[in-house]
Amino acid sequence: MTGAGTGPRDSSSSIEDLIRRATRHAHDRIDTAMARLDLGRPDYYAGFLRGQAEALFPLEAALEQHGIDVVLPDWPLRVRTPALEHDLASLDIACEPLPAPGLGSGDCVPEMLGVVYVLEAMRLACRAILARLADRPEAEVRGATAYLRHGFGRRFWPSLLITLENHPAALAHPERVVDGARLAFGMFDSAVTPTMAGALDRARDSLRLVHSAPT
Repeated sequence: MTGAGTGPRDSSSSIEDLIRRATRHAHDRIDTAMARLDLGRPDYYAGFLRGQAEALFPLEAALEQHGIDVVLPDWPLRVRTPALEHDLASLDIACEPLPAPGLGSGDCVPEMLGVVYVLEAMRLACRAILARLADRPEAEVRGATAYLRHGFGRRFWPSLLITLENHPAALAHPERVVDGARLAFGMFDSAVTPTMAGALDRARDSLRLVHSAPT
């Protein structure tokens, strides 16, 4: 991965600033896709979980394969695959995870930190979704929120930012951190956006069937 397009780093810019600028469009597409749907509805919520799983499962597996627990000793507390597997099983949802991402050979600490940045950003988004569901959750959805609730009360975001802005590998290769974040956001974009659009289309089809049914 080359880091092309990030431009020269301003000494006053944080690595987080670089990531935000480089991934803004993908982030906006994901936010838009999720905002279009009422996730309190089980069919929409199932689509959301499916899309999350198809990106998150291969990303977390790749991080563990490359030794993320050495970089982030609290990684076992951060990992959300088991929580998401629980929710998928609760709603009897099948998914097809995306292919495992290539984080490079040898030392890929910068790329891993970029991927974790995206995973933790998605965790923050899950907090907002959980708040939306609190107003009127369906019973079916209420029993499948382990993924949304995971890590509640822990300071995963601020502690990650401290590591991101101070780790020698990230400071030496900020462009590679951005590459890792782009890769992860790209995977969520590829998985979440079509899945959510598909859920919306199926709901529209169901509504058309209801309206076209003879009375």
